Amino acid sequence: MKNKPILIATAILFCSSGLMAQVQVSKEPLHKKVLENKYVRLMNVWLQPGDTTMFHIHSTPSVFLHFSNTNMCSQAEGQDWVNDKAIPGTAWYRSFSPDISVHRVTNCGTVPLHVTDAEILSSFDSTFKKAPLDFPLLFENEKVFAYRLAKKSLATGIIKNRGPMIAELVAGDKVYYVDAGTGKKTQIKSGGYLYIEPGAVFSLSFEGNEEVNMVVFEIK
Repeated sequence: MKNKPILIATAILFCSSGLMAQVQVSKEPLHKKVLENKYVRLMNVWLQPGDTTMFHIHSTPSVFLHFSNTNMCSQAEGQDWVNDKAIPGTAWYRSFSPDISVHRVTNCGTVPLHVTDAEILSSFDSTFKKAPLDFPLLFENEKVFAYRLAKKSLATGIIKNRGPMIAELVAGDKVYYVDAGTGKKTQIKSGGYLYIEPGAVFSLSFEGNEEVNMVVFEIK
């Protein structure tokens, strides 16, 4: 059969394309890596209306946070599209063990979709069990504490002897990380994040006029 080699080559190419279409989330082009160390890999995701990610694989324990208010749609591999709603400040955790996820996401709304995905790569101190900080606790699991800080949390006091943290400001103005040793202030801007080294001695200062919506993830 003269066309047999062509058919075989086409089949190989098709299979290869299918495999290439599935990448680890950290390799998906619209998941921009903005931080990576031994504890965490943070990816910043912006999808303009109509944008769709590649099919990608989640297989590492992760925490997620929505920053925008828009409609979104997702499709698990081999399944139908599902409509969902992104709500600013919504945070959640998924272990992806043993239930890895292969899916793609599209912004089916009319404004940009902004979400972060933080993969937890390593525990900080799994032998010593810490109590959570005296902040409103969103959730806690074997990997992380998640806190919500609002404007009424104007004075955090000095924080020390804690694990690595990611402070993410969904909304608010004039929010600062304050180094307790030097007094130096580092502003955390709305829609942005700040990585806080383990063992840092600091406070958080809320000096603006806008309502604050901040989520802080602390790795155990």
